Amino acid sequence: MFQTTFCLHSTMQTLYPPPKIHSSETMTRLLHTLADGTQITVELKRSAKKNLILRPVNMQTVSINVPPFFQDHALANWLAANETILRNTLAKTPVHTVPHPNLPEWIWYRGVKTKLDTHSQSHIRIMLSEILLPRKETAAQIDHLRRLLNERAREYLLPRLEKHAAETGLTPAATDLSNAKTFWGVCRPHTGIRLNWRLIGAPEYVADYVCIHELCHLRHPDHSPRFWHLVNTLTPHTDNAKSWLKAHGRELFVLG
Repeated sequence: MFQTTFCLHSTMQTLYPPPKIHSSETMTRLLHTLADGTQITVELKRSAKKNLILRPVNMQTVSINVPPFFQDHALANWLAANETILRNTLAKTPVHTVPHPNLPEWIWYRGVKTKLDTHSQSHIRIMLSEILLPRKETAAQIDHLRRLLNERAREYLLPRLEKHAAETGLTPAATDLSNAKTFWGVCRPHTGIRLNWRLIGAPEYVADYVCIHELCHLRHPDHSPRFWHLVNTLTPHTDNAKSWLKAHGRELFVLG
């Protein structure tokens, strides 16, 4: 990481108005205006031993470590007198390139490894073991496919959840989908059950297991023996579903 260190003995001449300060627990953020009217953010940390240490954060933000004894008016003077140094530091901001998305060769769709290919039409066509996408930029293809899979998940998963709720007598306050990255389903007493839309890629028995699992949390909010007894009473697929998710769960996130 680029950083520059400056000794404090070469400091201030004129007392300038101190910058506006916004404090947080870990640092102080200063809004500093350059000579041409451009406003930048200074992330101030009082952790340096004796010198100022500058690091670029982004094109509008610079981080400065100063010693605890360095007063606000002295910093204001330094910022005003060293605009060239500030600009040079900001110019050295590391460039973070956004990786170009790659279209996967296949995805899971309702438990089937489904090949992805393209066709000349403007819509997505889902067949038994192949999904045909319109010819367009990869990012647009992925976005189009994600939106369609969300729609299919809503049509498939939520009625399935409501069917299990009716059969078990365990009725959530509401049902919806989620875009979570850390769980397949969540159950809360007042807001209901939300299922991860990516379960559209899992086999039916896995989707059934997740539905039953979350419904059982309406009676047992923990993962106690009583909870698992109820789950296993209501579905025979617990072990197989957990094994499938352990083996293939990460593959359901291939589209992000």
